[in-house]
Amino acid sequence: MRNPSLLVRLARVVLLPFALLSERLGNRFYIGLAIVVIAVALYSVSGGHAGGMKHQAYDLIMKNRFRLPPADPDLVLIDIDEASMAAMAPEYGRWPWPRSVMAELVEGLERHKPAAIVFDIAFSDLDVDHPEADRYFRDVIAEHPQTFSAMIRLNPDNDRLSELKLSRLPGAVPLSPNAPQDATVAAVVPYFLDVLNDRRLGTNTLYTDDDGIARKYHVYRDAYGWRLFSLPANVVAALGGELPERSDILLNWRGRPLSYKTVSFYTLYTDLQKQQGAAASSDFTGKIIVIGSTAPSLFDIKPTPVSQTHPGVEILLTAIDNLKNGDYLTELPQGIYLLITIIALVALAIAFLYNVDPVWLYTLFTMMQTAFLGVAYLFLNYSTWFVDLTVPFTAAVAYFFFARFYYRAMLWRRNGHPLFSAALDPGKTCQSLLVTCRFTGTDTAAQRRAANVLQREAGLTHYGVVAARPFAAAPLLNNLHADTMLFYWLVEPAQTRAALIDLQRMLLRSFSKLQAQGLTTAAQLVLHGFHFTVDTDGRWRQTGKAAVVQGLALSTQSSRHPLTTTPEFAELWASCGDLSVPELLQNAGWCTPTLG
Repeated sequence: MRNPSLLVRLARVVLLPFALLSERLGNRFYIGLAIVVIAVALYSVSGGHAGGMKHQAYDLIMKNRFRLPPADPDLVLIDIDEASMAAMAPEYGRWPWPRSVMAELVEGLERHKPAAIVFDIAFSDLDVDHPEADRYFRDVIAEHPQTFSAMIRLNPDNDRLSELKLSRLPGAVPLSPNAPQDATVAAVVPYFLDVLNDRRLGTNTLYTDDDGIARKYHVYRDAYGWRLFSLPANVVAALGGELPERSDILLNWRGRPLSYKTVSFYTLYTDLQKQQGAAASSDFTGKIIVIGSTAPSLFDIKPTPVSQTHPGVEILLTAIDNLKNGDYLTELPQGIYLLITIIALVALAIAFLYNVDPVWLYTLFTMMQTAFLGVAYLFLNYSTWFVDLTVPFTAAVAYFFFARFYYRAMLWRRNGHPLFSAALDPGKTCQSLLVTCRFTGTDTAAQRRAANVLQREAGLTHYGVVAARPFAAAPLLNNLHADTMLFYWLVEPAQTRAALIDLQRMLLRSFSKLQAQGLTTAAQLVLHGFHFTVDTDGRWRQTGKAAVVQGLALSTQSSRHPLTTTPEFAELWASCGDLSVPELLQNAGWCTPTLG
């Protein structure tokens, strides 16, 4: 065997300390790692640092749902689209048009008895060029109580500079009898504020998340002892709907825009002017009519999970729809996500701790992660629950990644991998303990249970290795050795005593469990020991091969005991002087010199 290359020696500077740590910690690392990951998950959830992952999961599912809730047919959009603005321009000029246009539209719609007429338009300033049109529109709004108007809440930092008192706002609700009457709020309100009452005025400010994407709509906002309800909340409440106690709702989108029944403003306006409204009366009776614009030139476009160019009026419609039908999304309490995270990590920790077969380990991990994704996806398709499993999913991935790397590093260390150990460098003397196990009888279920016991207990050792099947790619040889397992300990001579104690404890635990499960006759073990000095000619390999062949040969012979030690192993044990053998292992056949 050649001396390690320069690259290997450089890599060892980093990897050897980690490998030595794995030797000291053993499988306790998996418990510590689980505690650390759980603590990080708790910090992320409680501190609100997992919001980015939650938003991405919500957006991804919303974009790819196969089962969309239908848009409420009682919601109708009167769209001031680009075509309407172009058609109206010759007679009424560019937008905004004189308010008399809106007044005539309201009067025409009222003949068909809609449930509500909602303006997604801020009528904030007087039209100095058309004062009579302003008065006309104000009178129409005053005469028709089923009209609703929008108020835009400005930056709260400007509240103290405003002269608009909260007590003056229609629908502002004092939270206590001591609510300050002189508290002011910065907001853009309609010029006809004095004719509004009850719930006819609501905030229409869209609050986006930190990434600028609109996912929620507010039900209310509190300010200085007063509660201001949103425009959708006021519309629904005025029509007898029940509002949720929460301040925001997570929107249950109806799909990409345009999702709601849409009528062109120009088409409807001209029909009403020509007194052709009766033909469309059934389309508006009992409906909630929202008047707004999808025209890009009016810049009321927001990014949402389902579209980067979502018209603001459609977001308003979605919020009204969600509140009216009560199918806004509900999130599980954060504690449930933490509980799921803990359960998932404990399951993975146990699997690593007890050296579960890699096939079963990968299966467990894959099923767990698939379940996390599948549950979240299906819930958003078949219910109004948003089950955000990104924290358990991410925590499980992080745990599996670090645990798997640690497992490989620990295994490579015990196997003498040149990057993680110097045990097989030229000139090194090594002591090896070899356990050959042959499963006996015809009860394959008992053999499998016995193999699981031995494999799990070997996983709890500090130095032991469960050897992979060497003939897995050769069907004939693999079948010949299908009933055989190998375990070995590779240590420096100074660690021989510690390795023997490690082996003995593993066997003591194994035989206790095998005996408890009635499996003592399902496996026959041979203990063997050999040592070698690594040389450049490869003679040490011959020594190792001969020892393995000897162990395999002895395991094929019948014995009165489930445990047999070779003379070499007995001599090695005796060289440690004061080591004793527990009665359970003596009865199993420890130190029996020969096989019968």
